Amino acid sequence: MHHAIPDIYLEAFAQERAALWQRVEQVRAAVKDGDLALLRELGPIVREQSRRGDDRVGGHLERRIPDLDQAFSDAYDEAFPLAPDADLRTVLDTPWPTASRDAALRALLGCAVGVIPQLDEPADRFIAAGDVAAMRVLVRTPLGWLNRPAVTRLLDALHAHDALDRELVEHAFTVDRWLGYAVVGRDPAGGPPSPPARCAEGVRPYVEEMLWRMTSAGVPDDELPQVIAPRGLRFMLRGLDWTGEEKTGRRLGAAELTEAEVAELVAHLAERPPEIRLRAFHLRRPAGDAEALLPVLGLAPAGALLRVVDLIEAGGVVRHDRASILAAAGTAGPDATARLLEQTPSELVSAALGRNRAAVLKRVKNNALAGISAYGLLPLAAGETVLDRYTALREVAKRGPKLGPNRRHSHAAAVEVALEHLAQVAGLPDASRLETDCEARLADDTPPPWSIGDYAVAVVMDGPDPVITVTGSGKPLKTVPAAVRADARYTASREYQDLLRDQARRLRTGVIERLVATGAAVTPDELAALRRLPAGASMLPALLWRDHTGRVGLLDDVDTTGSITAVHSHDLYADGQLAHWQAEVVRRRLRQPVKQAFRELYVLTPAERDAVDASRRFAGHTVSGRVAGQLLSGRGWRTHHQYADHQATRPAGGGLTAALRCDFHGHFGMGHVEIGELRFLSGRDTVPLADVPPIVFSEVMRDLDLVVSVAGTDPARLDSPARAQSRAQVLTALIEDLGLRRVSLDGTTAVVHGSRAVYRVHLTSGSIHVEPGGYLCVVPDGFGAKPHRRLFLPFADDDPMTSVVLSKVLLLAEDEKITDPSILAQLAVLGSR
Repeated sequence: MHHAIPDIYLEAFAQERAALWQRVEQVRAAVKDGDLALLRELGPIVREQSRRGDDRVGGHLERRIPDLDQAFSDAYDEAFPLAPDADLRTVLDTPWPTASRDAALRALLGCAVGVIPQLDEPADRFIAAGDVAAMRVLVRTPLGWLNRPAVTRLLDALHAHDALDRELVEHAFTVDRWLGYAVVGRDPAGGPPSPPARCAEGVRPYVEEMLWRMTSAGVPDDELPQVIAPRGLRFMLRGLDWTGEEKTGRRLGAAELTEAEVAELVAHLAERPPEIRLRAFHLRRPAGDAEALLPVLGLAPAGALLRVVDLIEAGGVVRHDRASILAAAGTAGPDATARLLEQTPSELVSAALGRNRAAVLKRVKNNALAGISAYGLLPLAAGETVLDRYTALREVAKRGPKLGPNRRHSHAAAVEVALEHLAQVAGLPDASRLETDCEARLADDTPPPWSIGDYAVAVVMDGPDPVITVTGSGKPLKTVPAAVRADARYTASREYQDLLRDQARRLRTGVIERLVATGAAVTPDELAALRRLPAGASMLPALLWRDHTGRVGLLDDVDTTGSITAVHSHDLYADGQLAHWQAEVVRRRLRQPVKQAFRELYVLTPAERDAVDASRRFAGHTVSGRVAGQLLSGRGWRTHHQYADHQATRPAGGGLTAALRCDFHGHFGMGHVEIGELRFLSGRDTVPLADVPPIVFSEVMRDLDLVVSVAGTDPARLDSPARAQSRAQVLTALIEDLGLRRVSLDGTTAVVHGSRAVYRVHLTSGSIHVEPGGYLCVVPDGFGAKPHRRLFLPFADDDPMTSVVLSKVLLLAEDEKITDPSILAQLAVLGSR
């Protein structure tokens, strides 16, 4: 049932119907006269008239004109009869989409009723055959559907055959006013541009004349051809004096001009009033040559400053050079700087000059990305220190996780840009140096060890964790005595512990994780700065490093007089040293701050090598979009709308972008998402998987494996095979280190020869099977809920599943010590079979 049509449209309906009935009579007269040329000309005109009329009456016209449509169809069927055996080109060659033509097209393409026939494949077939007449028919046909790239391919092919003309181009741009996106290579979603279509220069003159004629007639802006910028001073001058829709004036005023035309424009403006000169300046800014107009505004010295403003506007929220901003403002002088910023406001430039402090602080409070970036560039206020600003930015960063997945990522990126800007204000080379200097200063205010009575209290780093130690009579205490808790100094120690915990978290999840995941080099100066931090001094020695000689070892075992790199598990795997170092880490009881020796490793499968350019390892898995979006965002991914080329992307290192296709409806985070294939892009080109650096490939697959494991909706896939393999590696090292003679490995299953039974523990799910046939259900509190007393995990990463699964293995290896009655009852039943 349709909604009632508002009364305000009734008169408009009558007018539109009357106008279209006049067209019916005109078409019938042409049929009677046999004037096929006029009928071909009228078809597109009537379709456009119907479309515009539909817009004018609120989108309801087509419900009120089925009789008109039938009249047009009858007339065109009579004028252009269709033989039963007509081929595809003949069927498509019609000025009006009659029902008989539509039925014939569906029959030829095997297209069901209710589905719009797609003509992309016939277009490629006609192009390959070089059939110019058929290609022209396809561009002009009112039947079926051609997507924008297919239309552009047809125009390319017709251009190659020198078969483009005004009528054909204007028809294409009337049907799709935004066709220029594909012709000039612009992405409607704002992505990187691609090369223009081969027909671009051939199409452009016709589009320009179409635009000139339509703007002369005052056609509304939304009916004009879009995207393709016109060329020539005539367009600019029309835009300068334009009194119609402002967006039309802006399009005309941004016409491309030659150097000679710009000079002619400047001479023209010298005779015009100041307000016209300012209008011209603003019209030329999108065209990129507004600087030439500064002299007629009395702002000649501000050329460099305008270039800086334009660079900032084009670059978005990225690092900008403070020295360049200050130098450009110095050259312009205070008066010209103020006048230019009045005409071309720039939050970042004003911040660098200290002109908008209150506005920037308000924008930071509202989490505005550009405002956060500008905050870092503000000069320090009276009494404010670099450390104060750094601490404030870290507080701003804490707000990011509460935002949406994509916004969380962009918020973190804006904070990083602000830190880069603050480093310039502080006179430091980069944000990394700023971070280590400020973190060191935060940690310098260390409360000294103190004592009360027989108790001695200190805050120390225990691997990646800061702890408060209390000793009594020289022996460590497991609990803090009441007398210690009541002392005011204990509160200070707790505050310092919290500060070190935050510092350790930032260092572990930021710098150290990045070093291990990317293999980035650390210079001696950078290493010294990191070791100045209590957290750095505690955590870095637990990592494996490679020095400039190629030697791999712990920090104290390699040459740190040159650059060193944190080795990736793939490096150890490729060197045949992975198992050796895994055993060594466990033997030395090293708790690495992030997974390194036991980091999940992903190498190309034979299927991925054969596929060449795409991995389908996780394709077909369905995940919760909300959870997956949060996980991806936390690892630097951006999610996109469902119609993008790829629905999730992230910079992958080595100049590559990881690009994941997904299938979902609406927005990524609003329902279930089906994972598709993964590609690696260099610019817009796909890189063969075999050419992707192995560490880059492994880290991207690690992200996706986590998403499928944690956010997956399939209960059969409770965990990741790669994580099960990592558990097997930990267990292998523990078997050797603890002398677990009862435990062996069979793939990703632990076989435990207990005193009561033989158990098989699946390292993927943690399920326990009792040989020869049985299942041990282990639910009671305390079993696997906390780590087994002999379990040692050689990494600080949160991995409760590994702790639970391996704790079960260790407990079953000592099953004679089990006292839980429910477990004993199950074992008794299984043993009696």
